[in-house]
Amino acid sequence: MTNITGDHLIEEQPLRRKVSDIYTEKVVTTLPMDKVGDVAKKMSGAAVSSVVVKAFNGKPVGIITERDLVRKVLSTDSPDLEKKAHEIMCPDIITVRPNDFTYQALLMMVKHNISHIVVTDEHDVLHGIITIKDLIRNRNSGAISIVRQIEEKNTFSGLAEMINEVDQVQQALLSERSYASEVCALITELYDRITRKIIQIAEAQMVTEGLGAPPVNYCFISMGSAGRKEQFSRTDQDNGIIFADSIKASADMAASYFLTLGKKIVIGLEECGFMRCKGEVMADNPRWCQPLSAWKSNVKMWVDTLDGKDIRNMTIFLDYRYITGDENIYDKLKTYTTTLFRDSKHALLFMAEDDLKHRVPLNMFGQIITNKAGSKRKLINLKSTVMVHLVDCVRLFALREGIRATNSFERIQRLGECGVFKADDVEYMHSAYETLLMFRIRNGLARLKKNNPPDYYVDINSLSRKEKGRLKRALITVSRLQSLTAHAFHVHKA
Repeated sequence: MTNITGDHLIEEQPLRRKVSDIYTEKVVTTLPMDKVGDVAKKMSGAAVSSVVVKAFNGKPVGIITERDLVRKVLSTDSPDLEKKAHEIMCPDIITVRPNDFTYQALLMMVKHNISHIVVTDEHDVLHGIITIKDLIRNRNSGAISIVRQIEEKNTFSGLAEMINEVDQVQQALLSERSYASEVCALITELYDRITRKIIQIAEAQMVTEGLGAPPVNYCFISMGSAGRKEQFSRTDQDNGIIFADSIKASADMAASYFLTLGKKIVIGLEECGFMRCKGEVMADNPRWCQPLSAWKSNVKMWVDTLDGKDIRNMTIFLDYRYITGDENIYDKLKTYTTTLFRDSKHALLFMAEDDLKHRVPLNMFGQIITNKAGSKRKLINLKSTVMVHLVDCVRLFALREGIRATNSFERIQRLGECGVFKADDVEYMHSAYETLLMFRIRNGLARLKKNNPPDYYVDINSLSRKEKGRLKRALITVSRLQSLTAHAFHVHKA
């Protein structure tokens, strides 16, 4: 990957240190059939807060923390110290590799709200353990603290206070010159946490107001850049609610309930700084708050009619991602959508033609073309003239291959693994998008510091020679991707 902010030493960046630099090698272990009382003695004797449960082949099969001992044994009316370790262990252990970066360990802790991560190699051999204390010693505790504070908030206004904390984490990441993909991954996870808490608060408000609990199961989804996990600042909202189908007599009641819930969620997000979508792609709009069958019908209609007026909504939707709720409902729609588009060559051609109506702003000599007139003269809009093409083209290949991932980096990686993209192209595309995202992040934060809303324009003349070279290489890569897309989807024959 390319880092556009300059060369620097790994030792100066806590998040860019390797897991092997900070993990604890001496791990206290126990066997699945060991008694809980003996496990507690091991933890106390070694002064540790967790033990790893190992099978007889030496591979870790679970973890027991102090919290597990208290919650599952000591807090019961009759503590049973004869219980076996496998009865109280958490079998779904989260692991990282020794060569992973500490930022990845931090992301896993934030994502799963845990304080211990087991370190294993590619053969699942135990190497060590990382605790929250290890990350604190390496100045990586801010995001963990935010997660805990988010969980304690019970009002929209309380959550809104957390936004500045998230901004500070983002600034810290950038000051350590983390990659844009790393910044987006961690900030998206924190925003997801805030969104899920907003939904919890909104549901509680519904009960308090006498509207009750959800009448049927539902799930909440994010779309657009949030769906692609590419948020770095609070973008406009793109979200929706999918609820289970019900009998006709209660269908209207369910629709009314979820539309009211959707309005509360949108208000909560708005209070936390996520502006309303100008196109009204939000859960308070009946079009984006519907039963599963209606969502399927709408997607089928898009594919059957291929109306140019629907192309923007269709592409926003196709990056939809599960946030919370009944994941089974999400899976049903995702399976339906993935199969439908994979088998709809005419729909893929339609979207390919739409993207290729406009090309990356490079002239025949490989020079970057900027705006010719107006207030944006000599500027280039990275989002609308470059990044959108990479996102669109990669999405098309992912749809054709039935890949469910929504993040552009993940899609590129998966397409490389299944042989659609060559290894060199995967590297170039990763590097190009990393460069474009970092320009966008840096420019957006610079505008925010001046109390201006973020935009996507970059002044070419303000860039150093090295930065111009990186930007130009990124544009050349996206231009090549457009050519690959035209060939793969036979746009030149249309």
